[in-house]
Amino acid sequence: MQNRRQIFAVVSLILVLLLVFLFVKSWNIQGRESRKVALRDISLVDRIVLSDSYHSTELMKIDDSWFLFGTELVNPLATDQLLTAAGRLEIVSILGSEGHAAFDSIQGDLRIVTFFRGEKVLLSYGLKNVAGKFLLKPADSESSFYVTVPGYAGLDLSRVFSASPDYYRDHLLMDLRPSEISIIKIDLASGESFCFIQDREGNIRCEPGNEHTVLPHGEPNVLSMQLLFSYFTSFRFEQRSGIPADSLRGSAQGELKLATIGLETFSGESHSLQVFSYHATPRSEPHLFKALVLHNEKQEAIFVNYIYLDVLMRSLSHYFGEK
Repeated sequence: MQNRRQIFAVVSLILVLLLVFLFVKSWNIQGRESRKVALRDISLVDRIVLSDSYHSTELMKIDDSWFLFGTELVNPLATDQLLTAAGRLEIVSILGSEGHAAFDSIQGDLRIVTFFRGEKVLLSYGLKNVAGKFLLKPADSESSFYVTVPGYAGLDLSRVFSASPDYYRDHLLMDLRPSEISIIKIDLASGESFCFIQDREGNIRCEPGNEHTVLPHGEPNVLSMQLLFSYFTSFRFEQRSGIPADSLRGSAQGELKLATIGLETFSGESHSLQVFSYHATPRSEPHLFKALVLHNEKQEAIFVNYIYLDVLMRSLSHYFGEK
């Protein structure tokens, strides 16, 4: 009996030591590999190059400001988010050599991200969005990693590490891919109210938004609906107007209101655009090229060019019939 107890104790000790060894080994591997994933010192970075199948973007730091292609000041929030995420990336899991070799065949939007100090490459990797998880392949590693930014649950790294130049330009109001949008609701000054609902397979249906709106006979035009969902990519405003939101929400200004456009994404992001005609003076004609817009709960109206708005304020009949 005593021998059995001694054998059990020895076996238990061996198992504990084995588990400790495996944990320490895994921790050491992750510690070494994390240097290939996260920037060690973001203050050293003075140039960032991002590219995908459609775009290429170069961000350059001149003095203390970031410029797009070295000439155009960028939205500082976009570069701050990019550098913060790049410095805080952590490994969730490691793919073995087989997974690493299959990186190119794994379905997902690939972008290449490279950080420089002068001409020296500080860090470079490929990043893929694979069904909502982010797979990273360092340029000089024999492994690939699923990564995350701790403390930022649901952060869309494919947007933070966007290769589109428009994403970094100042005055960007929203930059949504059509596939990200689940619903668009349009209320026009005429009283028409309707919405378009998209499922995750890209199928879109149209529904009335109030009891006074009747859908035209026949099926809606698929291309017209798809185009509507594409108009929220690189949606920009010109400048802040200095006009307080309360001055537009009052009943006296109701006749200036042209439309309200609302949208939601599959991730829960929402936007509301209340559009008003702009008059430089109380009795002047409405401005031909820009309107006043209240975005969400902001307390100041912004100027938005009609190039972005006209395509959102079409009547319901536009979406029915052959084009």
